[in-house]
Parts: sequence; C-alpha cells; structure tokens
Amino acid sequence: MSKDYTIWIDVEDIFQYFQNNSRPSGIQRLVFEILCVIRKQAAARPDIGRIVLTRRAQEDGSENHLPTSVSFEELEALFAARTEEKNVSGTILQPDARPSRGPLVQRLRHGVIRRLESLPPELARPLLNIAVNQLRAIRLLRRYIRTRTSRKTHSNPVPTSQAPVASSASAASSALTPKTGDIFLILGAAWSEPDFGDRLAHMRKTYGVQPVLLLYDLIPAVRPEWCALSLIRDFRHWLDTTLPQCGRLLAISHATADSVETYARQQRLKLSAPVQTIPIGSGFGPPRLINGERPRGLPAKDSYVLFVSTIEARKNHLLAFRIWRRLVADLPRDQVPTLVFAGRVGWLVSDLMQQLENTEWLRGKIRLLQNPTDDELAHLYDGCMFTLFPSLYEGWGLPVTESLVNGRPCIASNSTSIPEAGGPLTRYFDPENLDEACRVVRDTIEDRPGLKKWQEEVRTEFKPVPWERSADAILDACHAAYLNRQTS
Repeated sequence: MSKDYTIWIDVEDIFQYFQNNSRPSGIQRLVFEILCVIRKQAAARPDIGRIVLTRRAQEDGSENHLPTSVSFEELEALFAARTEEKNVSGTILQPDARPSRGPLVQRLRHGVIRRLESLPPELARPLLNIAVNQLRAIRLLRRYIRTRTSRKTHSNPVPTSQAPVASSASAASSALTPKTGDIFLILGAAWSEPDFGDRLAHMRKTYGVQPVLLLYDLIPAVRPEWCALSLIRDFRHWLDTTLPQCGRLLAISHATADSVETYARQQRLKLSAPVQTIPIGSGFGPPRLINGERPRGLPAKDSYVLFVSTIEARKNHLLAFRIWRRLVADLPRDQVPTLVFAGRVGWLVSDLMQQLENTEWLRGKIRLLQNPTDDELAHLYDGCMFTLFPSLYEGWGLPVTESLVNGRPCIASNSTSIPEAGGPLTRYFDPENLDEACRVVRDTIEDRPGLKKWQEEVRTEFKPVPWERSADAILDACHAAYLNRQTS
C-alpha cells in the first residue's frame, strides 16, 4: 500500500491553552495520551504515511503561510513542565510559554493568587472570583487584538527587511509543504482559535489537504447555560465553519456523534459522511501506583466517598451536596462516610459554595482537597469506598473509567455518554432525580458486604481500553480519508 502522504496533526490549541492555563484539562490530557502512542502505531503500519505535528503559520506577510512543524519532544517537554513545577499545596505553577511576556509578570500574578488563597475562605473566594474574571477579560482582549493584528498583516505585508528571522526549526519546517492527498488531523480544542475555519479553508484551497476532526462534545452549542457567552459565540461559529469542510468526523462517544448529527441537521450543515465513534482509552496512564506512606491530611481509608472533578455547575456537585445533606439527616452521623471533592473550584458554583460555608461543609462530612498531586490522588482512589460522578452532561466521562481502572466502583449519572464510559460495572441514577440518587447511594453505603463484592468485581472484571486502540481508529479514519481523496 502507498504511504506517499503526510498526516499533519494540529497542536496549535495546546500551546495556546498553556499560555493562559496552568494545568491541562481533560481534552489536553486525552490528546497527549493519543499522541504518545500514535507515532508508534503509525510506524508499525504500512498503510500510514508520515506523521508531523504542526502549529499555525507565522504571520510574516508571505502568501504561503506554511505550517510550522513541532517535534514530539517539544510537546512532551511542555506537558512535563506542568507536572513537575508544583508548589507546596500541589498547585502547578505556569511557566511562561510566550517569549514576549516577561517572567516577572508571571511571578507577580502567581504571587497575588497565592496571597489570596491564604486569606480566610469568606474573603478569598470573592476576591479570587474577581481575579479570575479580570484574567478572562484580559484573555478575550488579547484574542481580539491578535485577530485584528492578523487581519492587518494580511492587508499590509511586513517588508522583508523587517520580517523576523526564522529559527532553524522553522526554516526546516518550510520544506515540509502540504500536498494534495495529505491529511490535516484536528484532535484538540480548535475552537479556541478565532479564525480556525478560515485557516482550514485556506489549507484546503491552497494545498488540497483533507481535514479529519475529532469531536468531544457540543456543550456550548446545545447546553449554553453552563458556558460563558464568549465561548458560546466562538464555539458555534467554529462548528458552523468547520464541520462542512471535514472529510471525516470522529466522536469520542455515540452520544456525541448523535449530538453532532442532530446539530448539523438543525443548522442545515452538510456533512461529508456520518460521524464515526472511536474507542477511548480507560484512563490517563497506568493504574495509579501507591508509593510510601499515606500523605498527611487525607481521610482514613474506607471512611469516604470520592468525587474527582473540577467544581462547576455541569458536574452537579450541588446534587452530591443535597444527597449528603439528606444522609446526615436520615442516618446516624457515624454511619455517613465523608464526601471528598478532589479538584479545583471552577465556575457558576457561587451558590453551592455559599451553602457549603453556611452549613460548615455539613459539619465536616464534605471536604475539599484542591489540586491533589498524583501521589495524593493515587491514595485517594486506593482508600475510597467508591466514587461518585453525578454529571449532567459529558462527551465521555473519563472520571468514571479512571475509577474503574484504579479498581474502585463508581455510582454515576445515566446522562449522555456516561453509561458508555462506565459500562455494566457501574451503578446509575437520573441526575435530575434526588430521591433516586439518594436511594442508590444509601443502599450502597448500608450494604457493606455487597459493596465488598462489587469492589472485587471491578478489580477482576474490568477490562481497560488501551490508548493504542484509540490511535489505531484515528489512523484508520485518516487512511480512509486519503483513499477517498485519491478515488474521488
């Protein structure tokens, strides 16, 4: 079989993401897991062409706007910086990825945040909310300025004498010109790039490449109540300008695939082919290894239920709070396990946080462990009775499969894709039904022999999905798009 084509994998959004965020979200982590194995899988297959990671072209006034290649080692170093540079509280500091911004600004920003976090909660939370909103406004302003600057560059090319000198890596990448039949693979959060649709149209028209897009969810478009207005607008524009241009559309779940096709039908967008669902790996890396003594400050083993997630409205921590409030009212206090929230405080949860404060976190029956380290998270999984995941909407539900891969059963919402992630070893409830959710959780807590049996079933029967299967499915789609281009 011919291998005379290149798969260009767009990673621009990852570099953009780390300019404004200190820790990778689920999408960045998922893309990184796939990229870690996709090169190895491609090398072992005679039907797959060359793999090149790429960022968007530098706006230097030229007409070609060739993409800039990025090495796998550069990407690995970018992620490594986010897992190694932690402060004492487990929060990862953000090294500056943009050369034009001095490190002093970064140190000042993190110094302010750390100082706010040291204040009493009733002062820290509103001040942190103000800081987060200010940073979000600054990011939106920078995005607007970049877009205007890009437009001016196109209309007023920079004279050659004033153009920046390309680095050796950039110069080398200029020889890697896309050609007809090549694949442009989009795995990440491309909607963060304001003019992505225009860039994709330019790539198709100029070089004849075939775009292949992986979709996670359509939350900003179909459930906008959980999103910022700017994201809703940008995401819908990205969908409307990107979906019709892609030769293959991939989704991480059947629920997401159905959502994409429904949206396209409602918006009268023409799709080139039905959306294809690919398998998704069961967790980030191998099962978490327990090393050394249990870290100080964690609850005792078998005394708590674990909820791993950023605290945001969509994840439905409010329902978890209401379940535990009822358990405390209905059961002897010593029979109610502690509910541990493991994650950072996100957005649209000010009412919930106030309720937790007003009840003194149900007098200690709910705890928040912000930004746990990998070691702390490993011990949290190892010591919990089971995990809880009552999310209202997911594209997949990796916290569910991560619980299973770490040998812990999960009680989860039956919404959207979550049953696809949890399978038959997970117990479900309607996330809109408090009575049903309370019943499932209470029955599990009170039936300790049944819980022990369930834990053993998870440890012995759960079969994790390796990321190699995800990578192979994506490569299959890329090769199919290449063959279709050759024969059409």
